Amino acid sequence: MRLTHRLLRNVHLATTPILGVFVYASPLRDNAAFVAIVQWGVFPLVAGAGLVMWIRPRLAKRTETRAL
Repeated sequence: MRLTHRLLRNVHLATTPILGVFVYASPLRDNAAFVAIVQWGVFPLVAGAGLVMWIRPRLAKRTETRAL
């Protein structure tokens, strides 16, 4: 399955506010379930989508120059 840039951007933008809530809302950090969801679900999604959006153009450019 190929992930489109639009889907990656939307996932990244939709999950980033949850990280903001985690950082700035200290009462929620006391909830073990919320912490687990952020640590094992939300943060990997945000980081993974951001990394893929960052590295994909570089890999495409690298592949393009090798094909020439």
